[in-house]
This record gives sequence, C-alpha cells and structure tokens, in this order.
Amino acid sequence: MTLGEHLEELRTRVIRALVALAVGAIICHCFIDKIMGFLTSPVYAAYRKHGLKPAMQTLGPAEQFLTYLKVAIIVGFILSAPYSMWQIWKFVAAGLYQRERRWVYRFAPTSIALFFAGALFLLLVVSPLLLDFLLSYPQSLPEYGVPSLLLGEGTPLKTETQPASWPTSQPIMAFDKDPQDPPEGVLWVNLRTQQIRIQYGHKVYDVAHLQETVTGNRLDPTLRLSEYVVFILTLSAAFGVSFQVPVVVTFVATLRIASAAQMGSLRRYIWFAMAIAAAVVTPTTDVISMGLLLVPMVALLEVGLLVARMIERARGETGTA
Repeated sequence: MTLGEHLEELRTRVIRALVALAVGAIICHCFIDKIMGFLTSPVYAAYRKHGLKPAMQTLGPAEQFLTYLKVAIIVGFILSAPYSMWQIWKFVAAGLYQRERRWVYRFAPTSIALFFAGALFLLLVVSPLLLDFLLSYPQSLPEYGVPSLLLGEGTPLKTETQPASWPTSQPIMAFDKDPQDPPEGVLWVNLRTQQIRIQYGHKVYDVAHLQETVTGNRLDPTLRLSEYVVFILTLSAAFGVSFQVPVVVTFVATLRIASAAQMGSLRRYIWFAMAIAAAVVTPTTDVISMGLLLVPMVALLEVGLLVARMIERARGETGTA
C-alpha cells in the first residue's frame, strides 16, 4: 500500500477503537451504580468492621457526577481494550512475518487474561486486607492539659443531677438486618450497618450510627470519593501489569534471549528490581501495599520460569525451534 493508504487504514482502525471505547463507556454508565458499589464495597466493609460511619465525602457540587463519568470511561476503556488492541494489531500485522504473528497470537490472549486476573485479585483479595490495615490505626490522640488562661474559663452548661436509679424502659432490639413491617416509632439496631433506625410513615430513617467511645481526641478517617476511586483503579492497573511477569519470562525464553537457567541464576536481582517496581507503581508509601504487590510478582516469576523450562524441554525432545 502507498503511504496515503497506510494512513487511511490507520485512521479507520483508530476510529473503530474510539467507537468501541464510547460504546463501552455508555454501557458502563448505564450500570454505574453497580460498578461503584463493587469498587467501594471494600472500604465500606472496613468502615463497619472498625465501628466507623460508612460514608465517603464529595467536596464539590459536581464531584460525584465527574467521578462517575471518569469511572465509566476508565472501565469502558478496560472492557473495550481487547477489541481496540485487536484493531491496532491488524494494522501492525501487515508489516510482520508469519512467525512474528504466531508469537503474538500465542501470547496476547494469555496477557489479556492475566491483566484482568491481576485487577480482580486486587479488588477481591488485596483491597479488603489493605483497607483493613489502613483503617486499623488508633482512632484517638492523647489529651494533654492546656492552661485555662489560654482558653478562658467558659460558661459551664447546666446539667441535671444523676437520679437515684435509672428509669427502666424497653431495650432496643438488635437485628442482623432491618425487620419487616416494624411498628411505628420503635427503635432497633441494624447490626450489619451498625445504625440505630426508626420507621415513620412506612419509611425507615437512620437515627444515629453506633460508634465505640474512645478516650482522648477522636480521629475519624473519612475518605474522599474521587481520591479513593483513583487510588483503587491505579492499584488495579498496577496489579494487572505485574501479572504480566510470566508472559515476559516465557517470551524471553521463546526468543532464546535468555534461558530459564540463566534467568533463574539472576533471581535475586530480578526480585530486587521487582521490589523497586512495586514501590514505584503503588500510590501509597506503606510497606503492606508494596508487599501485597511484590509477593504475587515473585510467585508469577516462578510460574514463568517453570513454563520456560517446559518449552526448552519440548524443544530438546522434538528438535524444533
């Protein structure tokens, strides 16, 4: 083809990829509530486990809308990525030899599957453990006396004297979930959400959130929705990329750039490079998130070396390249 025909082919492929992205984003926006529920469920579970109010903040009038739109575009891009990559591959494949095409046909499906496996591993396994650790820090700070001269004496509030005996009343019932058709004006505790609720006019209202009393000055770790979404999606992409390790190792062995024995002898240096990569790609500075990314990378390296040995053994038996 001429240069103009190549450019026209590239334009067609890019337009198809952009159309796929738009379709994926629109479909994701139709199910955005379910997607956001899936992404935020680990942080709400960690909130309830530590007795905190399960709520995140939005600090601008358009922040929730823009965050939802951003998530729809990112998830739509991820879902449409195989088709978009296929369009790019069809453009590049015209300039490759048949053997080079065969390598891509072999490794591309595995690479895509491992990327999704890494992202799901982060969302389903790592993020609950990570958020549980990050929210487990002490929720109070010690109090120290401050001279009253600096703060002023203030006006004491009028208080009632403690009665000789506390009045007895009906205790508040606790349930694993909201009861069906509760009587009007009766309080109950929802143990799953750790909230005190009441029903009026066939509608259930939250009266208060159960929160453990702590001594000292309280710290409430309230997360911002947009920052949490960027945090969790960045970690998902990092885990998806890290799961490409066995593909890279197998590809290197297939091209005879290095043998499995040679790569195995450099295992310590590869581990060190992985540790640096894990520290760079994780958006936080804590050792826990770095370790949760590094351990799967090391395990997948061993899987890649095992596959590389199997390929070399098959070559020795068949005598083929």
